[in-house]
Amino acid sequence: MPAAIRVAGLHKSYGATPAVVDLSFAVEQGEFLGFLGPNGAGKTTTIRILTGIIRPDAGDVTVGGFTLDQREAIARMIGVVPESRGFYDWMTASEYLEFFARVYNHRESGRSSLVGSLLEAVDLTRSRDIRVGAFSRGMKQRLGLARALVNQPQILFLDEPTLGLDPQGQQDIRNLLRTLNAGGTTVFLSSHLLSEVAELCSRIAVIDRGRLVGEGTIDDLRRKAGLKPNWRVRVMGDLRALESAPFAGQVIDRTGTPPQAELLVLGDLADANRLLDELRARRLEVVKLTADNQDLEDIFMALTRRQQAETSPGSKGIEGARASAPGNRREGRGGASE
Repeated sequence: MPAAIRVAGLHKSYGATPAVVDLSFAVEQGEFLGFLGPNGAGKTTTIRILTGIIRPDAGDVTVGGFTLDQREAIARMIGVVPESRGFYDWMTASEYLEFFARVYNHRESGRSSLVGSLLEAVDLTRSRDIRVGAFSRGMKQRLGLARALVNQPQILFLDEPTLGLDPQGQQDIRNLLRTLNAGGTTVFLSSHLLSEVAELCSRIAVIDRGRLVGEGTIDDLRRKAGLKPNWRVRVMGDLRALESAPFAGQVIDRTGTPPQAELLVLGDLADANRLLDELRARRLEVVKLTADNQDLEDIFMALTRRQQAETSPGSKGIEGARASAPGNRREGRGGASE
């Protein structure tokens, strides 16, 4: 079975400025891929190439088994929710979707039920007769997704699909995307909401400065970034025994009031087992042990800072990556969004 999307050696520049550099990756059929990168990393350029909007300078691309020269065939099988969405503000929501149903040659007898089901799927049924120009940003987000589903696409491209939605709206769209993916739709999601990507995606690709810097599951990316898991351990007993313990150098945080303490310890699973043995040997009772792994934001920052250091001579970015790598929490999280 061919991959839903295959990219090999992709290059695209705007004048002297490279946007995508030797980019290669694949998305299997039925996969839910998260596509991440800082602003200006080349995400939107890549999506525009994959959806046939712009041409690459070099490289091989297939979408649904079709090459970019077969744009009409690709257009029939994909749905796209771009970051910037064009709407016909003078149309009502139902007229807007019916227009695109005609574009895709849906039979007249089935258009009304199709439009009704799409409006229901994105919770716009009560707004079906309101002109799009009166819609809020969040309502337009929902309508844009409904439009992308008119042709029942095999592959769905999404660029910031929940931008502007309230928390309930975001969850509604996520649930819809899960349902579509469970039904076999391949989903290609680009989003700055890293919690959303971690929640939805089975695999993630990270690009920076147009280059792929990591690909795989969150655990794969954690290893790629050189990050180790952390373990949060709550102990009870004579805490003076901790001072001379062999693992004392691995304790990166300690809180609590005697006779209890909570330790944040750097290490893998084998380290965690040795830690338990050492604690028991010192007659300390282990009250609780939980994994405190770095989240996707930690991993994202480590991977992109490493790339910046490697591509910018004299950059101190690698030191920043090292500073945050071993589970050290940063102040003011949110570096992935701007």
